[in-house]
Amino acid sequence: MNIILRNEDGLVSLLVDEIGDVLEMPYGEYERPPETLQGRVRECIDGVYKLPNRLLLVLNSAQVTGSYAAAA
Repeated sequence: MNIILRNEDGLVSLLVDEIGDVLEMPYGEYERPPETLQGRVRECIDGVYKLPNRLLLVLNSAQVTGSYAAAA
């Protein structure tokens, strides 16, 4: 399954194992990435939401697709 992202350079396709529920999260529950995430992985995560028994990671799509310099 693929997720298609549009950026200034065009379209990028991400291959994913599965797509779960689409969630609308309240901004007040948004938190910075945990300190346990370090290096390149931390750069790719904008923040997290705490869900029951798991974390929802907010992906920085510009960083992942390599268009961060163009978007900044």
